[in-house]
Amino acid sequence: MDYDLLFIGGGPAGYEGAIAAAKKGMRTAVVEMDLPGGTCLQRGCIPTKAILHSVRAIKQINDFAKIGVRVEKFQVAIDEIRRRKERIVAKQTRGIELLFKRHGVTLIKGKALLTGHDTVLIDGQKKVSSRHVVVASGSRPAELPFLQRDGRRIVASDDLLGLDDVPDTLLVIGAGAVGLEWALIYNYLGSKVTVVEIMETVMPGMDPEIAQILRNELIKQNITIHTATTISEPRIDDAVSLQFRKGNQDWRQDFSKALLAVGRVASTAEAIAPDLPMRLDAKGFIAVSANLETTLPGVFACGDVIGAPLLAHKASHQAMAIVELIHDNRPIPHHPLPAAVFTFPEVATVGISESQARREGVPIKVGRFPYAAGSRANAIDEKSGLVKVITGVDNTVLGAHIVGAEAGELIPLLTYAVSRRLKSDDFKDLVFIHPTLGESVWEALGETGGFAIHI
Repeated sequence: MDYDLLFIGGGPAGYEGAIAAAKKGMRTAVVEMDLPGGTCLQRGCIPTKAILHSVRAIKQINDFAKIGVRVEKFQVAIDEIRRRKERIVAKQTRGIELLFKRHGVTLIKGKALLTGHDTVLIDGQKKVSSRHVVVASGSRPAELPFLQRDGRRIVASDDLLGLDDVPDTLLVIGAGAVGLEWALIYNYLGSKVTVVEIMETVMPGMDPEIAQILRNELIKQNITIHTATTISEPRIDDAVSLQFRKGNQDWRQDFSKALLAVGRVASTAEAIAPDLPMRLDAKGFIAVSANLETTLPGVFACGDVIGAPLLAHKASHQAMAIVELIHDNRPIPHHPLPAAVFTFPEVATVGISESQARREGVPIKVGRFPYAAGSRANAIDEKSGLVKVITGVDNTVLGAHIVGAEAGELIPLLTYAVSRRLKSDDFKDLVFIHPTLGESVWEALGETGGFAIHI
């Protein structure tokens, strides 16, 4: 065998799993047809957060007058925003390549096709063998049957990364994380942005109370949002014209561009030979066992290719767990997965929601603490938000949901609580620095545990 472990795909699963394996002394390779880092680094998480950091500064400047700072004029240099984003991506790409060299991971540039349980064909020519293979080929933006991406008028998130032009009007189709983050970016760059979502709320599947707060805040930032609304009958020439329907209301509206943010589909067809007996589900995602093994012995899959949730941190932790299963015979752990949306304000969530618990008949307590009641939130003018904690009747923490400033930084403590089945009472004597946003977490836990002070 050429390798002990080979990853198809160099995204968070492939590159982090490969480094973890190499550190254990395994002969490891990653096959990647683009640059290492995958969608997250090259086209998703990192470049969008870099751009969001720039446009957040625009929002802050617009809000400065409220905190006693007046800015008469400022300019937005889109070229420099783009160059900064590119520098950040290039630096992290080089970092991965250096880590590969340091730990002896072989990076094979090319298109991989799994042709057997231990054989991968590179660019249709070169065969390499590996004792174990992990398919981590990721996903790509989905399209609509009646609306296909053309890269000009109908675009995906990949097409917007270049910031080549700021359309006068932008329709964002889909109010999930990708759609809302891009809606904010182009809103602050000067587009008139409309978001349309077929479901009843933004961020479908999220705790409805949290989603409603987020929606209200986005509307305050001059983003138009239509939920429970369908689109049809596209006409595309110098503009994108679509028919809208919401309840008994019908109207047609034109936009300079339309962004398809309607989910992602697995990139499996390109990575797996069609004659292999690998089972896929109805949506084309790879079916795996509890230990992330496919129907081919010795072949594993993880990350986006095995289905929701499509999260970079899920992919990397699954890949590292596969390494420990192969090397140390440690079964794959399945912990609650946190998620975040980097909107203004941020949203972060883990575990069960209130509505899910009610549907499933789970007896719960709900602790809430509004940002507006927090000292730090008032001091830094981040009063819009809520920390919401779901516990069982015995105070075991089952879920947590935050909308507000730095939500993504606040959720790890609550993720630990959900993962370890801690009780809100366990946090009563945990001292938080005052004044911090983190005190709001303590207060929300305290409402279920009976020790809250400021609510």
